[in-house]
Amino acid sequence: MTQLTIAEDSGEEFAIRGYNTMADENDDEIVFYADVTKVHVLPEPGTFTIQIITSDLTVEMDFADADTVRKALELFETKKVLEVNSVPPGSVRITPSLEKKEEPRTYGEPFIKPESHGAVLEQMPSRPDERPSENLPDTEKR
Repeated sequence: MTQLTIAEDSGEEFAIRGYNTMADENDDEIVFYADVTKVHVLPEPGTFTIQIITSDLTVEMDFADADTVRKALELFETKKVLEVNSVPPGSVRITPSLEKKEEPRTYGEPFIKPESHGAVLEQMPSRPDERPSENLPDTEKR
C-alpha cells in the first residue's frame, strides 16, 4: 500500500516515488501543492485509491481501507505530506500528461532589430518644434 511521510511544515511541495506507467519503470517526481488541480477518491468498488491531478501528471495511490483514505485526504488538505512511497511496488502509479502545453500568445508583429552595418544611428527629436529647420517641410508659399 501507499506509505506517506508526514511533516508539520512540509513546505510547498511533496515527493512521489512510484511506477511511471508511460515509461514502464520506477520514477520520482516533485509535485507542488499549488499545481494540484484535483484530489479525489476513485469511485471503483472494492478499491481505496486516491487520485491527484496536476497539469503535468496524474498520480494514483492505493490504500488499505476507507479509514486510511480519509486520513490521507486530510493530510493532503493540510499540506502535511512530505513524501509518497510505493510499498509494495506498483501501489503508486504516475502517469505523465499527454496534453501539449500552449505557448504564450504574442500580439502583433515580433520586433525585428534593424541591421546597423556598423554605422552610428542618429537621433531625431519626435516633436516638430524641436527638429532642426532643415528637416521641416517647406510650408512657405512662393
